[in-house]
Formats: sequence, C-alpha cells, structure tokens
Amino acid sequence: MKNTVLIILSSLLICLFAGKVFAQNEEDVLRYSAPQLIGTARYMGLGGAYGAVGADFSSLSSNPAGIGLYKRSDFSITPMLKFGNIESSYQGRTGTDSKNSFALGNVGFVLNFETSSKLDSRPFRNFQLGFGNNRITDFNNKTYIQGVNNQNSLLDTYLIYAGNKNPENLYAFDTRLAFDTYLIDTIPGEPIPTYVNAYSYIGGFTSALQRKSIETEGSMNEWVISGGMNVNDQLYFGVTFGFPRIRYYQESTYNEVNQTEPNRDLDQFSYYEELETTGNGVNIKIGTLFRPLDWIRIGAAYHSPTWFNEMNDRWSTRMNAYYTNGDQFSASSPIGEYSYDIKTPSKFLGSLALLFGNNGLVSADYEYVNYGNGRLGPNIDFSTQNEVIKNNFDAASNFRVGTEWRVGLVQLRGGYAHYASPFKSGINDGELQHITAGLGYRGKQYYVDAALVYSLSEMDYFLYGSNLISQVPTAVNTQKNYNFLLTIGYRFD
Repeated sequence: MKNTVLIILSSLLICLFAGKVFAQNEEDVLRYSAPQLIGTARYMGLGGAYGAVGADFSSLSSNPAGIGLYKRSDFSITPMLKFGNIESSYQGRTGTDSKNSFALGNVGFVLNFETSSKLDSRPFRNFQLGFGNNRITDFNNKTYIQGVNNQNSLLDTYLIYAGNKNPENLYAFDTRLAFDTYLIDTIPGEPIPTYVNAYSYIGGFTSALQRKSIETEGSMNEWVISGGMNVNDQLYFGVTFGFPRIRYYQESTYNEVNQTEPNRDLDQFSYYEELETTGNGVNIKIGTLFRPLDWIRIGAAYHSPTWFNEMNDRWSTRMNAYYTNGDQFSASSPIGEYSYDIKTPSKFLGSLALLFGNNGLVSADYEYVNYGNGRLGPNIDFSTQNEVIKNNFDAASNFRVGTEWRVGLVQLRGGYAHYASPFKSGINDGELQHITAGLGYRGKQYYVDAALVYSLSEMDYFLYGSNLISQVPTAVNTQKNYNFLLTIGYRFD
C-alpha cells in the first residue's frame, strides 16, 4: 500500500516538469494551479510580496486594490530571460540538461482619472482602469535522466496493462505499439491471451540502461481587465477579470538498452510521446487595501477558481525496437484528441507593508490555497481522478517577504518566497523556493527596474510505475532556474 501511494503522489508531482501524456488526470489540475513567481521587475525584486504595496502592474493579478494607489496613468513592459537547468540523479548516475528562453513577462497600461481637486471634500479621490497581459506560468524546461536498472523494465508495466486482453483490444498508445514491435507477444497455444516480453525470449530480464529525455515549452498568459477606486487616500478597492490562455507542449523519448551479455535477442527500444494542450479560462479577483496610518498598509484579496471550459489535448506516440539479428520494427499510434474542463482551487491573500517615508519599505504576503478543491470535468467522466485530488492534495500556506530601500537615485530590493507542498503526504515534498534581488530608477516620467530571481525545487520522478511492480527506481530531479527581468515604464497625466 505504501508503494502504491508513493507512486501515485510522485507521478502527480512530475507534472511540474513534464506530465503524463495521453491522459487527462489530476496532473493537469496541479500543473495549471501551481504558483510561479512571475511579474514586473519590481514585483519580482520584492519576492512577489506586493499585496499591500500597490501601484504596480503586477497588482492586477495579485491584489487588484493596488491599482487604486496609482496617481498618474502608466504604461509598462517587461521582457524576461529564463535560464533553466535540471539535474537528475538516477541509479547512481547524473544527467543534466538545460533550456533557455525569452518571453514577455507582462505588458499593459493603467489609466488614472481624478474625480475631485485637493480642496474638494468628496471622499472618492480617483479611480483607475487597467488592461494588459501577465505571464502566470512558464513551462519551458528540459530534463535528461539516465541510469542502469537491474530490477525491472518498462516492458514489465506493459505486461500488466495487457493482462489477458486480445491484441485487438490493447491500448493504441502503448501496449499495442509494444505488441506490433514484438516487445510483448502472446504465448502460442494458450486458450486465453498470455503475454511475455522480449526479455523472456532468452531467459528473462537482468539489466538495462534506461534513459529519458523530456522537453516542455509553452506558458499560461492572462489577459486582465481591472478597475480600482481610491477613497480618502485611506481605503482602496479593486477588481480584476482574468482571461488566461494555456499552451503546453511536451515531447519525450524513453530509451532502454539491454545490458544482458553475451546472449541476447533484444538490443534496445525507444518510445516517443508528444502532447499539445490548449485552453482558455476565466476568473475574477477582488481586493482591498487599508491605510490607517501613512506608514502602514494592510491588504486582502480573493482569487476565484479559474474555470477552463475549453481544454483540448492532442497527442501521439511512436515505438521503435531493434534486435541483435538485425530486425527493426516501428509502430505509430493514431492522433488522439480529447476535450475536457478544469477548475483550479481558489486563493486567499493577506498582506502587510510598513513604509519608512521615502527611504524604503518592508512587505509580506500570506497566501492560502487548498489544492484538494481542484476538479476535472465533467465529473461523471473523472470521478476517480477527482477522488485522488480530494484525498491526496492538501491546503498549502505560501509566504513571501520583500524589502526596498532608496540609495540616492536608485532603489535596492531583495525578497524571498516559499511555496509549500500541495500534497497531504510528505513522501514527495514539492516545495518551491525563490530568492530575489533587484534595483530600480524612478524619474519624473520614465522608470526602469531590473530583477534577478533564483528558483530551487527538488522532487522525485518515476520513469514508469505500477503498484504491482515493487522496487521501482526513483529519479531525483533538482531544478535550478535563473530569471532576469527588465521593466521599462512611462507615467503620464
């Protein structure tokens, strides 16, 4: 039972790197619910602890009430560079791969409208409208895993999946391909189909060099429309309507080389997977900020679930097998396509900022999200997956802290963010950490900010798994990313 839970939870967590192809499951919910630290350079420099600071375009996707602190209209754009690296440890061997990417972190504008003069006694001082695009999640990564396994093979899982099914009923995306390339085959003369794998032809599995390469790309970008209001320069309200769009692409290659010597029939085989996911969603964010004194700000925000009602998966697989007698076999699956819905969990945000005049500030955010509330739909088709989500995902408390200090004409920034594990079990932690630094310059009309973010996470990855196979080896993936962001902004009346 413990091994079963370990495999389920660990396979769920790998979605942060790759994800399982040709299956709409709980991994998809976590992939599109898991937080990432992306925003303007000032927001990132403060570690994302911006819920009570405000007057930054990232506020639109964190605490919308921050838009109410704008005193002038504003346009900003943030290009970003990501330097990603994943180191995998598997069976005593280390594999490393990296991927660099360039993207637009966000772009947008906020228009400020005055409703009264400074001598006017009306409480409503000004209101704001904002529109633009924020990058919420980045999927660009590469992983390479390699190691010698003396215990089991991917073909062992195919024997379990095949069971006693007729070859015509084997799953077209894995076991049927293995059958068509003679990696599994039926025993002649048996009254019901009984399968053996290619290692059994000469006495059984002894050892194999296993390698897997995974490359993912794409992002989740959110178009935002926001409105805010300033009441007596003490109370601020904001609301954001978000329209996220997902494009996720993954291709992976699994290769297994038979290490049996001197006699062997199977030399090696490879299994290729390709998946593309697209989808559109909608959500709403509501926030408020209270400034009881000039030096303190208190903020709170609610993020509704995101309803993705147009998710579409398109996938295919291919398998090649090579034998020592020179035979080569290849088989390809049809194109698979499926549409479904996802509801991500809601979030609650509490924030506090202490301001020291024009000299600097210290801010902190607390975020609560219950990953067990995510769902796949329609529920009648995904009742099993939704039970897994409910029973194995947990509520998480995320913390962010940041500080900014003025030194002459320059602002220096630093921050730290910790995102807790989404799982009830501690078998696979899944926590994420970010250490950030930044600097900025503010002129009368123009401003420039820069930030560097170091991100670290470590998690287990199973190349394959079944609760009927004991001692499935685990790869440990350590991900280290560096993000560099540059925000250029222009303020106008």
